[in-house]
Amino acid sequence: MKKKLLYFMICSLGLAYFTSCKKSSYLTDGGLSEAKSPLTTYEYLKQHKYHLFDTLIMVIDHYNMKDEVNGAATFFAPTNYSINNYIRLKRDSVRLINENNTYTLTNMYNDLKADSLRIYLSKSRIALTTAPLQPTLVANAANTQTAFQRILQPKPGESWSSSPIYYLYYIKVRGGLDPPNSTAQPNDPNIDLKAQCQTTGIEPSSGGMLHVLSNTHTFIRF
Repeated sequence: MKKKLLYFMICSLGLAYFTSCKKSSYLTDGGLSEAKSPLTTYEYLKQHKYHLFDTLIMVIDHYNMKDEVNGAATFFAPTNYSINNYIRLKRDSVRLINENNTYTLTNMYNDLKADSLRIYLSKSRIALTTAPLQPTLVANAANTQTAFQRILQPKPGESWSSSPIYYLYYIKVRGGLDPPNSTAQPNDPNIDLKAQCQTTGIEPSSGGMLHVLSNTHTFIRF
């Protein structure tokens, strides 16, 4: 009986140690445990095991932007969901005019310029750990200004981490950069659009940084 009890205690301690190590090996923002990838940015997106970027790859190929994506200092990558969110919104607006009409990816290609993708390609290398706490302007490949910011997140009641938790945000600047603590109505066309990164700090072999935007983000028309 004593031997069984001792064996149970050893197994329990081992499981607890393994679990704690597994948690600590991941970034607090939900990023990857292994930041460096042997793949280029384009290859990483195309070979994603959950096919999270299949539609994005189609858009990149349509505009012949593979080399631009691989050469970007930082790419804030929208997922399939972001692109589909845009198409869904356009489809809804089209059907308000004619319920028999629809809106497809082909329609989106006709409406959008390649610069709608280039605004996600920043000319500066941006990392979560060095990002400022205030919105900071950065030039993008469309030769306009976007911004980024590191924001401290409130901890849940039962948090496994004692360290502060930050998330990186991509910001589409509209009009001018909003002043700190500014207030505006949610549908105000002049308010900046903030998109949280669900994964940060991927370092492809092609250089630069790759951050993945939240699935709730909607692809932005340039």
